[in-house]
Order: sequence, then C-alpha cells, then structure tokens
Amino acid sequence: MSEEEIFARKSIEDLNKEGVLADTFFALDSSQVSDEGRGTLQKNADWMKRWASTRILVEGHADSRGTAEYNLALGERRASAVRDYLVNLGIPAARIQIVSKGKEAPFCGDENEGCWQQNRRGHFVITAK
Repeated sequence: MSEEEIFARKSIEDLNKEGVLADTFFALDSSQVSDEGRGTLQKNADWMKRWASTRILVEGHADSRGTAEYNLALGERRASAVRDYLVNLGIPAARIQIVSKGKEAPFCGDENEGCWQQNRRGHFVITAK
C-alpha cells in the first residue's frame, strides 16, 4: 500500500492521535521561536508540504503563572509566532488558524517547572485533510 493510500485511510482523529505534528515549546514569558522550535517547525512544514490539502489549528498555551488576561495575550503571540514561521517556510497562511488558550487548557497540571515547561507551547491540531 502506498503512502498516499495509507494517508487517505486515516481520519483526522487518527492523525492527531499519532502526533504527526509536534508541539513547539517556548521559554518563560517569551513568544520567540527557539532554535529547537525552528527545527520542529521545519519538520512540521515539511509534512504539511507533503500533504498539501491539510489545514491546522495552532493553539497558543501558557503556564499557570500570571493573570488570565496576560496568558491569553501571550498564547496569542505564541500561536502567531508559530504561524508566521510556518508561512516563512512556505506554508500558505490560509491553511493555518490560530487561537489562544492562555493557561486554560494545561497539558500538565502540577505546579513545578517541569510541568510549566510542557504547558508553554504552540500545540498543533489537524483540522482538515
């Protein structure tokens, strides 16, 4: 079976469960894409170029520290930074939606640096294939 046939058989839910697009992580109070983040985004862009009909939602997340308003704004800046980087890599902006989740949808619920680090992210959700 070809790669195209395998892809065609997968649902959007399957692709999201498989984590074919990796999250990009950010430093505290930052919306700058790190060197590591650039590598991750390059891989995600390569996948999106391979599967040119796909569309994504980038959720900007923050850790639990700071006010809800601050974290919503920070999440928005993070999601925008991820989108802008992907666009610079050749992904059409029309394929990328963004939303800020602020601190409202943490990946990890513990109150420590290990957890906060996981929550400071641009999270990818495939919305169409």
